[in-house]
Amino acid sequence: MPVPVLPAPQNVTISEGPGSPLRTEDRDALVASLSTWAPRAADLAARISVAAAETAPATPVEVATASDKTLPSEGYTLTLSPERWTLRARDEAGAFWAVQTLTQLVREGQVPVVEITDHPAYPVRGVMLDISRFFFGPRDIKAVIDLASAYKMNILHLHLTDDQGWRLEIETRPLLTELASGTDVGGGTGGFLTLAEYEDLQDYADARHVTIVPEIDLPGHTHAAQIAYPEISPDGEPREPYLGTKVGFSALHLTSDAAWSFVEDVVASVSKHTRGEYIHLGGDESLTLSDEDYRVYMQRLAEVGAKYGKKLTFWQEASVAELPAQTRLQFWNPQIETGHLAAVALAQDVTFIASPATRAYLDQKYTADFELGLDWARLTDIEDAYDWDPVAELPGIPAESIIGVEACLWAETLRSFDDITMLVLPRLPALASVAWGSPKDFPAFATALAQHGTWWAGEGLAFYRSEAISWA
Repeated sequence: MPVPVLPAPQNVTISEGPGSPLRTEDRDALVASLSTWAPRAADLAARISVAAAETAPATPVEVATASDKTLPSEGYTLTLSPERWTLRARDEAGAFWAVQTLTQLVREGQVPVVEITDHPAYPVRGVMLDISRFFFGPRDIKAVIDLASAYKMNILHLHLTDDQGWRLEIETRPLLTELASGTDVGGGTGGFLTLAEYEDLQDYADARHVTIVPEIDLPGHTHAAQIAYPEISPDGEPREPYLGTKVGFSALHLTSDAAWSFVEDVVASVSKHTRGEYIHLGGDESLTLSDEDYRVYMQRLAEVGAKYGKKLTFWQEASVAELPAQTRLQFWNPQIETGHLAAVALAQDVTFIASPATRAYLDQKYTADFELGLDWARLTDIEDAYDWDPVAELPGIPAESIIGVEACLWAETLRSFDDITMLVLPRLPALASVAWGSPKDFPAFATALAQHGTWWAGEGLAFYRSEAISWA
């Protein structure tokens, strides 16, 4: 008997029957038990909705929660019966994911008789949102955080800078937001995050066990920065805003003091205001540079990044440089040279995040005639997003070097939050299933996904009704 939990747990035993009604007293007992050692999980449990009409059993449910260090990282066990609820977790994150599972189990108002043992396959489970090409503000970003956390994704990668706009306040470089943030792809009005808003977003994400990783893309994708500070460009000439979608045409001056002073200022500020261990410094699609110029630049950029106390993430192209220890490389494009990546994995202290565009790019169209998205990588319906293995997709890279999966949403065709959810749903739960390492069972996944579609519709979320799913 399938349960409507996504990503599907590693092991589930469920009894037939309707279960017992969810009662406020039982939920509140869970909140009280968790509050002493997993306060964020307790806060989440307090938000579980209970129907107004409750049928009280003769005796209250006994609720017990505890930390269990024998479980894997972020792992948990959850046992529910009419007499007793037991939740055990390795750490606070595990307790939080257990409550996310419980939230889905009881959403229809009944508590099933079930035993679950669960843990993630990968420690890095991310969602990337491009707010540079088209700006989305704090309200929309928080809604994306909610979706990510609901499906046990623990990273929000914010793509903050690109040719179309600069989206984060930098104290020492005020012209970035004064001159380079006022446009969007297609001619929108743009915008940017103040440092106060960025701080608030990190608070919001942290409460949901999500860490924000900011991306400042260098040395390419920097046309907007050059509008604000022309002296950092190769020719020093003024630039006009760019509203198109071409890539690879911009790059900073590779050696000038002005350009490197700019990089230092930006990296120092972003590092100072970011709580997580990692920042992302881009490195993709620098198509105007020679291979050697690119390698030399990336090596120096990595040194600058590391000196401000953060660990680094780059797109896969940066693998040609010597990189600081514990750098993460994000694999995205199987169409460019990848043969050396296995050797890099063995020779350097780096790990890989799997974001193959043919599987994990949420901006790819579902069908050839779908109105949103692009199709340069492939058409990607729900089964394409669900049925893949990160180790098989990353050529020759040892399994132990692959630490995560990230779903990426680029904004060339986005204009609203409905556009975001139309491309994210239903593929996010599919990619979350890959990241979590759920047992492969597409029919069971499809059944659960149909139930989630009912919930999305009830919440007013726009989503794509793939023909592969029997939606209600």
